[in-house]
Amino acid sequence: MRPVIGIIPWKEQINADVVERLNIWNLKAVEDAGGMPITFHITDSDEIIDGYLEMVDGIFFTGGGDINPLIFGEEPIRELGTVEYDRDEFEIRMYKKAAQKNIPMLGICRGMQIMNVAAGGTVYQDIYSQRPGTNGHYPKIAFEGNEYHSVLIKDESRLYHILKTNEIKTNSYHHQAVKDIAGDYAASAFAGDGIVECIESTSLNFAIGIQWHPEVMYEKYPLFFNLFKAFINAAADYHNK
Repeated sequence: MRPVIGIIPWKEQINADVVERLNIWNLKAVEDAGGMPITFHITDSDEIIDGYLEMVDGIFFTGGGDINPLIFGEEPIRELGTVEYDRDEFEIRMYKKAAQKNIPMLGICRGMQIMNVAAGGTVYQDIYSQRPGTNGHYPKIAFEGNEYHSVLIKDESRLYHILKTNEIKTNSYHHQAVKDIAGDYAASAFAGDGIVECIESTSLNFAIGIQWHPEVMYEKYPLFFNLFKAFINAAADYHNK
């Protein structure tokens, strides 16, 4: 039986329709790593969220738009982009309830940022205007699954044990980033300019946030497949217990 992984879509309006959708690479990465992907519907119902958590063995917080700064006590700056209000509230509820159950969680890009905010941290609303000396993190040309900048990984971190290396090169598609790290998390990887590229829970069995997008890299760079295998293995352990 494959462990069931709940994946969170993004929400947007297209003409007269409001849709929830996912990049297929999120689904494919979970499937290829041995999981059974299902897509959540964004809801404000605690009853439904509780039902989701009874169904799944792991939660995948995916990429998407900006996070509402009011959640972490800031007013919006001019450079703030599109905010997904309903998704913010849904994911924060989902995270807090999942943490109580110690359900394995993986966050990618926005997913890492919302995990940090849900756990009590903050993000830069825009790294270029709020953080002097920031290098390029969102190329004007879409580099898709190609390498864009270097990332240094701390020795003895969980990410180091998963990837077995201290330095990697990643893609990059973000203008927000982790600022103040939540109390029960630690940063384990950094870009050359100091931007946090990975956070790991110090209290949960498996809760890792990644700033880049390994789901569109792992076929060309198999090293990144280890991230999804580690997540699915943790979900399988949760299922068996």
